[in-house]
Amino acid sequence: MTSEEAKVELFKEETDAVFLHLLKISAEGRADLRFVDNTEQVVSNGEAYLPVAFQITLPEQNQDGTISPCRLAVNNVDRAIAEYVKTADGEGKKIYASVSLVMAQTPDTIERGPIEYVLRNIAVTSESVSGELYDSYLYDRKMPEGVYNPNDFPGLF
Repeated sequence: MTSEEAKVELFKEETDAVFLHLLKISAEGRADLRFVDNTEQVVSNGEAYLPVAFQITLPEQNQDGTISPCRLAVNNVDRAIAEYVKTADGEGKKIYASVSLVMAQTPDTIERGPIEYVLRNIAVTSESVSGELYDSYLYDRKMPEGVYNPNDFPGLF
């Protein structure tokens, strides 16, 4: 639910409002990592979010009709981020990413979210920690497994 103040700011031609994304990475049995795409720390609802650059790439449809997965890349500015995901992934624990939108002026009011994802196919480099975000573990699975195509079912086409 978006606050009235945020709606007003969103529809202005020019605004001084700053919208921030809060990212929380969590795994079972481990303390959460919290980041904000800002140059300084933000406290939202009593939780501190550290300033770290990250990018979320939304899915897009490819020319062959498949949809590329949503991707997350977090700058690897602290070895703790890489160690966190490597350890959790190595232990076979699911890693979750949660994204929320707030206004810098009112960080305790969540304007959108949190949107929950499962973080999979993680890659760690010296520059970034990245992975694919799925809103459901089965999102990338074919359901049903079979497909209807002109070669196998010519009467349907």
